[in-house]
Amino acid sequence: MSKISAVLLLIGLSWCCTAQVSMETGIETDILETIARQAAPSQEPDPQYAKWSRLAFHEAGKVYTLLDYRYLGHSHVAAGVDQQQFRFWVRHKGVEFPLIVSIRYDPVSEKLFTIDMEQERRRNLQIL
Repeated sequence: MSKISAVLLLIGLSWCCTAQVSMETGIETDILETIARQAAPSQEPDPQYAKWSRLAFHEAGKVYTLLDYRYLGHSHVAAGVDQQQFRFWVRHKGVEFPLIVSIRYDPVSEKLFTIDMEQERRRNLQIL
């Protein structure tokens, strides 16, 4: 498992499983210990987008069932405005579809401006 995959898996697990994982069966403990061992040796700092990734997981998870995730990238939108974008594969009312989450913020103070969630349509799909 790559380092980035391990970090993203940890982010997802920490977000969705906080205080809900039962450690009594031993299976969850084995999985979490394996992930921790794989992520721990690198001792690299979180990627710059980790804070925004957790926020995107949290906000999208309030409305949708999250199935998959991909970091799309960072861009400078305007002076004093940066954007991080994420693509989630989600389920809502029995329908699965891609969802783009865009987070705009001040790069210096990290003050949050907006969080936009938009269902990705066929006409605006990006080739990754």
